Amino acid sequence: MHRLLKLVVLLSLASCELTCAKAQSLFLSPADIAARKQLAEQQPWAKASLNLLLKEADDFPASYIKRFGTPDSAPPPEGGAWLHWYACPESGRPLQFHPPDQNICPDTGKNFTGYPYDHVVYELRNDALGEAAIASALAYQFTKKLTYAKAAANILKDYARVYPTYKLHDINNKPGPNGAMAYAQTLDESIWLIKIAWTYDLIRDVGVLTAAEKQSIEHDVLRASAAVVLKAHKEPTMNIQSWINAGAAAVGFTLNDKPLITEAIDGPIGFRYQMQHFVHEGFWAEGAWGYQFYAMRALTMTAQMASRKGMDLWKQEPNLLALFHSPLGVLLPDGSLPAFNDSGSPNLYGQSFLYEVAYAATHDPMLLNVIEHGARGDREAFLFGAPQLPKAAAPRLASAVFPEAGYATLRSSTSDLTAIMKFGPHGGGHGHYDKLNFVLYSHGITLAEDPGTHFYGLPIHKEWDAMTIAHNTISVDGQRQAQATGKLLDWHVGDGWTVVRADAGPAYANASLQRTMLLTPGYVLIIDHCESKDGQAHNFDWAYHNVGTESMLSPVDMKPYTFTASNGYQHLSHVLHGSTETDVKVRFVAEHMPSASNSDSNSPPATYDSAPLNISTQIARSQLALQMLGGPGTEIFTGDAPSRESQLAVPFIVVRRKGTSVTFATLLATSDTLPSSGRMIPRLSQTSDGTFQVETTEGMDTFSAGNGDKFQHRAK
Repeated sequence: MHRLLKLVVLLSLASCELTCAKAQSLFLSPADIAARKQLAEQQPWAKASLNLLLKEADDFPASYIKRFGTPDSAPPPEGGAWLHWYACPESGRPLQFHPPDQNICPDTGKNFTGYPYDHVVYELRNDALGEAAIASALAYQFTKKLTYAKAAANILKDYARVYPTYKLHDINNKPGPNGAMAYAQTLDESIWLIKIAWTYDLIRDVGVLTAAEKQSIEHDVLRASAAVVLKAHKEPTMNIQSWINAGAAAVGFTLNDKPLITEAIDGPIGFRYQMQHFVHEGFWAEGAWGYQFYAMRALTMTAQMASRKGMDLWKQEPNLLALFHSPLGVLLPDGSLPAFNDSGSPNLYGQSFLYEVAYAATHDPMLLNVIEHGARGDREAFLFGAPQLPKAAAPRLASAVFPEAGYATLRSSTSDLTAIMKFGPHGGGHGHYDKLNFVLYSHGITLAEDPGTHFYGLPIHKEWDAMTIAHNTISVDGQRQAQATGKLLDWHVGDGWTVVRADAGPAYANASLQRTMLLTPGYVLIIDHCESKDGQAHNFDWAYHNVGTESMLSPVDMKPYTFTASNGYQHLSHVLHGSTETDVKVRFVAEHMPSASNSDSNSPPATYDSAPLNISTQIARSQLALQMLGGPGTEIFTGDAPSRESQLAVPFIVVRRKGTSVTFATLLATSDTLPSSGRMIPRLSQTSDGTFQVETTEGMDTFSAGNGDKFQHRAK
């Protein structure tokens, strides 16, 4: 197998040697441009996309000068700073740039000046120039007007002048190995480098650059930047390496540099290595949806460039296509994905531009439904998408488990009630300490939230986002979990019910945690077993976070309380504390209005949420009734927890029990907030033999958790 792969590589590079030296072939050939021009004449959506492209080119440089308040369209005098610094320390929300030099907090009105804030604007200027260069170069190819080619050439010549003057710097403004020149990260520089290389590919032979200018652009920008990003080889975060590979490939294919191409695709941590080691059951190993899509952008670009040179990476590395399939396995009913690990909650249909490229390359019908949810006006659809799309079959979203990746999706077949549990690998540098964590969706709202992430430059990111108490799982003795990989223990899909049981693995050295979740059309039943490993009694904190408002229904005397522990507990506010031995009952009421994406950057971090292109204006309402069976020595804590939408708070409940063997049995029943005549809230009880019973309007359900989980429904 190794020899066969080596032969494929040699044949691919031999083919490349015959074709790579040809101009204008990085992403689109002259024949491709002609075909896309014809498409714009035939299809209104393609014509609209081309018009937007030409308008973007026409607006430059005036748009750049107006946006940044600069006297001209020259690149910034220094390299840019890390975008994650560009946040209001008080509220966590992104700063707003007011040209020419103000960085305003939208909540306090305070202006932040100097490093790093002004230098983040330098990053945004580099983003804008990269986009303007591509738009101008493509506008030339579609119109043959030299004005556009000259505008693109001027940007390239400006960078050939200033790039050698930039200093190597990282996100802390130190000359670290993961720093760059135009940017503070190899990630952002690689994204920019692809744009610069493609611009050069599109205009280098149209008469707007002298031989000396070409040599300067190739030596002082393309090769110099490629050397900068490649020096950070084996980047600790996997998605960054995907962009490094894509940046190196862009320069390699543009300049017919076979060592660069080999390094990008077949190097020690090149494209093939990533496909074979960083993808598990179709899921990206970082376990964060924002970063999976971020990596997919780079990986797809690499496959596009390689295909122009005779390498079909889609066929040679099937895990690339698997990355496009996996989101359907954990898709929430509104099209969003869980905010697991360092991610927002991206909407799958907001990624339709990626699926356009993938479908054109593979003609896989599974991709069509995502494309149909988007509008075909995006640039990727126009430049790379299939001219015509067949009608998509509606996907059947069913309960599914992914033992290696570590996800279990439990879906109701008669409602939108959905629970997704996470028990797999940690996720590297973007992982959270949250084994057995879950999200819960019902009546159009994600009720049980994952904290996702804040801007990395804010203290709350390290102090809260990854902490165990920030998630819907169990903490031991107020400590966060260790990096761990859990294990699937059981999985059953029955007639109208689904059950999963998983172990948290070595999340704690002194305790073991197992969680069983049963989902039916009307409720979710959660059974947690916590066992001491060292014979000592431990405090087990069962945490649940639900959006909306919270009301305590149990007759418990709740008094103000302040957590003194760290590990995220210090961020719990308005805390009330009480004790009981009877059942714990809490009601949450949530209301949600969908909103658009919160990013205005040309290269937003993968941590931003992405919204669907067609945003619903319907207000969703949902009510959740929580009932936990009582037990001796039970302590209850309620209050507010931070939200990644920093102006809001998320109500929480923490139930604490101490012992060597502790069990939590919890029923989560959802409904809409409108009164329903004669409808009862499901009630949980337990018989003397340990069987759990749930009484509902429809009848009595019985469930025995453990080996050979047994569920039975008796209708009234």
